[in-house]
Amino acid sequence: MIFLGILLSLVPHDMMWGPQAALIAECFTPRLRYSGFSLGFHLSSITAGGPAPLIATALLAATGSGYVIALYILFCAVVSITSTIFLPDYTNRDISQELDSVRSASPTAV
Repeated sequence: MIFLGILLSLVPHDMMWGPQAALIAECFTPRLRYSGFSLGFHLSSITAGGPAPLIATALLAATGSGYVIALYILFCAVVSITSTIFLPDYTNRDISQELDSVRSASPTAV
């Protein structure tokens, strides 16, 4: 049963991680894409993901209820969804234009 639970939990996990890389990467211009993605992804892991177990443990110790931890996770999900809604939409955007304008401005820029 534990193995089946882990196996079934991988489906929503992979549904989240699959498009996340593209979502984060398209928020940056082509010349900053790799470094911007890396900094954004890893700094968010440190600031949001790192203290999450400590916060959950503190909430459990303070209240003695797992429901408070569920509310904390719900709050984090609402913040994530709200932040994603406010991201600009880059669907079907031609990113080669930006690269051409950089090259024409300075031959040594790229």
